[in-house]
Amino acid sequence: MMKVIHESGIDFGRFDTDKLYEIEKSKINLDIGKGIKTVEFIYLNGTDLLFVEAKATCPNPANKDSSDAKNKKYEAYFSDIAEKFIDSVSLFASIKLGRQIRTEEFGRELSEADSFRNIALKLVLVIAGAEESCLPGPKAELESRLLKWRKIWKADVVVLNRKLAKAAGISR
Repeated sequence: MMKVIHESGIDFGRFDTDKLYEIEKSKINLDIGKGIKTVEFIYLNGTDLLFVEAKATCPNPANKDSSDAKNKKYEAYFSDIAEKFIDSVSLFASIKLGRQIRTEEFGRELSEADSFRNIALKLVLVIAGAEESCLPGPKAELESRLLKWRKIWKADVVVLNRKLAKAAGISR
């Protein structure tokens, strides 16, 4: 079965539901309760395991120090996204390790995979309204915030806009 996910003004997919986990809307995430932040979805795309977070816009790093309010907004934006990636990978790992019970929401191929040794872990932020020239800033910010964590998990940060997400085959 195929699925399209609409988030932040972007239609993601037509995804094979056997390779998809809508972690944000999952029963496990809802049962755990407040305090856990997750990305929109996880998708096994060939040899890449994508943890996808979507945003409509991004604060301008050039303006972050122009006022306390802008600095707080900038800090909150990137702290929130970093936390979503960390919590999502942690929750996914806890399911694979049997600490949380899998449900039918967990795609069959994700559920049945014994090893993710040869699968690249990609933390994907899609900023719908961003110009391509603006993407290196958010990428560098997330790479810096997640440095130790990326080393542990051997994860890559990818930041795309609407056009690049379409070219990568994850949106329509």
